[in-house]
Amino acid sequence: ERVLHFRKEAEKLRKLEFATAKQEYELAEDHLRREEEAIEELNLEFMTRQIEGISALELQLYADFFQKKNQDICQQRYEVVKLDRHMVEKKDDLIAAATDKKIMEELKKKKVKAHEKALADKEQGFLDEIALRNRGLE
Repeated sequence: ERVLHFRKEAEKLRKLEFATAKQEYELAEDHLRREEEAIEELNLEFMTRQIEGISALELQLYADFFQKKNQDICQQRYEVVKLDRHMVEKKDDLIAAATDKKIMEELKKKKVKAHEKALADKEQGFLDEIALRNRGLE
């Protein structure tokens, strides 16, 4: 019973860890998507400014900003991949914990059945003995 309780608590903890990892992954993925959308908007703005005419200083500012944004996006992609791996690990841990709990539940059921059968056999033996005694009295 204690082992089963421990397995249930371990499964709860793994569920919480998985949910946290999934949330972190989703937030990082959302941040990446926003960064990619921002650079697309910036690219459109840059193209429009080029058509209208742009000074060398502004051109350099845009180039520096594009470089910084691209570095940020690469870093965020790396973070998303890392968090995805972490989430998969936590999911695997959760599956293992759930499997362990299920095994312990099955063992508990088998133990209870074996105990009930032993009690039933004992009771039947007792009833058989009473029946034999009553026959001997007749």
